[in-house]
Amino acid sequence: MQLNGSKILITQAHLLRYMGAEIVTLELAEHLAGQGAEVVIATHSFGYPIRQEFDRIDGVTVFELWDPELAVNLEARLPDLAWIQHSIIPVVVLEHADEILFMFHHMSSILPAEFTMAAALESALATAVLFESPRSLEIHRATGVYQDLEPDRLQVMGNAAPARFGEVTPTPSIERRITVVSNHIPPELVAAFEGLREHFDLDVIGSQTELGATPRRVTPDTLAGTDAIISIGKTVQYSIVAGVPVYCYDHFGGPGWITLENIEEARWENFSGRRAGTKTATQIVAEISDGFDAAIAEAVLVRRDWTRVYLLPNRLDDLLQFASERPRTIGKLTSLQIQAHENVQAAFGSYVREWIRMQALSTELKQAAIEREAEVEAQLLERNQAVSGLRAELDELYSSRLYRILARIRNSWVNRTFRKFRLVLRGR
Repeated sequence: MQLNGSKILITQAHLLRYMGAEIVTLELAEHLAGQGAEVVIATHSFGYPIRQEFDRIDGVTVFELWDPELAVNLEARLPDLAWIQHSIIPVVVLEHADEILFMFHHMSSILPAEFTMAAALESALATAVLFESPRSLEIHRATGVYQDLEPDRLQVMGNAAPARFGEVTPTPSIERRITVVSNHIPPELVAAFEGLREHFDLDVIGSQTELGATPRRVTPDTLAGTDAIISIGKTVQYSIVAGVPVYCYDHFGGPGWITLENIEEARWENFSGRRAGTKTATQIVAEISDGFDAAIAEAVLVRRDWTRVYLLPNRLDDLLQFASERPRTIGKLTSLQIQAHENVQAAFGSYVREWIRMQALSTELKQAAIEREAEVEAQLLERNQAVSGLRAELDELYSSRLYRILARIRNSWVNRTFRKFRLVLRGR
């Protein structure tokens, strides 16, 4: 199959934030469109901030699944390849399943939404079923839902990185810069920040703005502009192909610096840090500081040996070659099969949209609480300033000459005589 001139459908649960599955979809769409393919994406919800990334890619059109224009687009020309994520398959595609090449992609062995919601349908349609790591493939296969599928059709996609990451030229700096990439920074890593800042310039990318993080996309420029990375998951693959040393650690723990010695074990868990154990803040600071120079040298060797495995163009070429060598004959689906899947898909979509709505509401409430807290603090500050002003006026009054004179009069024999006189008048 030639990508140039082809039409490819990608499906994805939602496209809203800079999160793992969204970035996978974005990078896949960018690469395919760059190869001359027409790319159509179907999702349950499409919005900002990640929408701005898709809007500037020529050759990519995103539809929400309920949009009638999606069916119009697909009926006008069927996709040559349907890249299915989160079990989302438009009805038009199901109706013409026998004319389309299918690949199913599962990006986690933890999140329920990443497991198939249409096992029989997937096994009947898939030329290949893809997973982000060997461990994930093992877990999905152990569910038993793929027992009717030939074993070689279950493959590791590996969270491959776009080609431009392989073009990065690491340039060590005098400042020794480290970039942390995480949306879930663990307490021990937060505690390590202070110690790390004594030795390095630290930049934090992610959604936890309260910890000083900035939400933005990790790009080749990000890798070129740092001396080392602290992260897990997809950012590790970026670092490997870019030749930038990466300290693999986050909320699951992690093995630390990725080396030729530990990369096989780390990649088994998709560089998530699982099963590697956690570290203290002191250990993290010591390992990063003491191993920094060695990690730079090791990154060159890791890049040399593992770039071929983790470059997206290479992995897609391998898949398309496999598809040409191991094609499948797919029969027409029945109306009952199509309707059953549409029902499941609609139910899942309603939950996705409700979850997004609740997330947005939670964010609004959190922002309102922050604004109200700031307002109350401002009011308290204003009142405290007013009280301080009154105290200053009193201090000034107490220290004045007039007050001292009046105070002396009050305590003088004249004042005592007047008080006795008042008592007499009252009959005492």
